[in-house]
This record gives sequence, structure tokens and C-alpha cells, in this order.
Amino acid sequence: MGPRTVKSEQLQARERELIETALGIMEQEGTSGLTMDKVAARVPYSKGTVYNHFRSREDLLTSICNASMETLVELFTRAIGFQGSTRERLLAVHYAYLLHALLDPTQFMLVISAKTANLIERTSERRLAAHHELEGRLMGPMLELVDEAIAAGELTPAPHLDRRQIVFTNWAGSFGVISLLINSQDQCSAREDLDAGTELFNHVNLLLDGMQWRPMSSDWHYDQTLKRIGAEIFPGESTLIDTP
Repeated sequence: MGPRTVKSEQLQARERELIETALGIMEQEGTSGLTMDKVAARVPYSKGTVYNHFRSREDLLTSICNASMETLVELFTRAIGFQGSTRERLLAVHYAYLLHALLDPTQFMLVISAKTANLIERTSERRLAAHHELEGRLMGPMLELVDEAIAAGELTPAPHLDRRQIVFTNWAGSFGVISLLINSQDQCSAREDLDAGTELFNHVNLLLDGMQWRPMSSDWHYDQTLKRIGAEIFPGESTLIDTP
């Protein structure tokens, strides 16, 4: 291993340390409580060293979001490999998304900040390029799954929906259910006693039935599919999820 490789590994390790430090601050004080000064005060490096890694607070936030997306890519890859129909494999992707939210709730919610104009403007081009590449790695397999479902005759899209809209609708609905129900400190009466896992999979099956994505929930025991997903794809993490 040459000196250049060692230095690169050291820089990556330091960057991971800075990201973990920032996450610790965010878990205690929320995203709004994160500052570069607070990060520098908690690590054995100078403020200048911190800025050598991240040119701004926004650049750091995008890096944290990218790290989260890398984890999500790994979970989605496992989910897509599930042995079942295209609808069952899509259900596995939603399962993976819920796991991601339960394992890393702070990072899960960063998706809201990651799309703001202010954050994009103050993030380095290198970091933005990595972000867009990760988006492609997440969305690409989903688009391919839609194409596969259409080719197999399991999905006939409505005339007003293209493949990107189908993927987006699934993502938006899943994000909405999860963000409303996990770690809620101010549950209103409409959300009282609602479980994130149960409601997510109820929502997904309603959505996919509406899209006429076969087999329909009336023709298939998707509760058994969920048990298989947990046992076969996510045996370690599945204890976090209560399924219908």
C-alpha cells in the first residue's frame, strides 16, 4: 500500500468522523442546530481542517445526505433481488425504505433539506455530482422494475402516467406515510395508535391496486410476502418492523 493510498484512506476516515460528529449534533439539536463551529469544537482538528473537507455547512449536509443515500442504495439492491413478482419486489423496496427511516431517522429527514435552492447553491460541484449519481443508482432499478412489470403484463399504466411518475408517486407516498408516523412527538388524534409499518404497507397496497399492478391484493396474500421479505432479505433488521 503506497503513501498516496494511506493518505486517501486517512482523509476518508477523517471525513467519516466529521460526518458522525455532525450527526450527533443534529440528533441532539436538530438540523437547524448544526454549525461548522460546533463540529470543529467537538473534533481534534482545526476549523480550517474542517473547511478543507466541507466548504460550508450546506456542503456538509449534502455529504451527510450522500452517505445516507449510499446506505439506501445497498438496501434497495437487496430488495430488488427478492424472488417474487414485480409487485412483490416493489413491496420489498418500500420495506427497505422503512428500514432506512427506522435505522437513521435524522438522515432520512435530510431529503427535505437536500432539495432546497440555498443548499444546492452552497454545495460544491463535486458533492452535487456525487448526489446526482446516487439518485441515478436509486431510481434506475426502480424504473427498470416498472419496465419489467409492463413487459410481463403485470402493469398497464394509465395513459396519464409515465414510468417516472409511477416511481415518483411510490416514493412520495412512502415518504409521506413514514415521515408522519415515525418518531412523532405531537401525534394528533388522526394518527393516534397508527403504526408506521402497518400503515405504510396498507398505503402501498391501496396505491398499487389503484394502478392495477397485479397480482391485486384481493388475489394474493401480501402479508405472507412481507414475512418472506423480512426472513429472506432483511433477517437482522426485520425485528424493527411491525407488519400487517
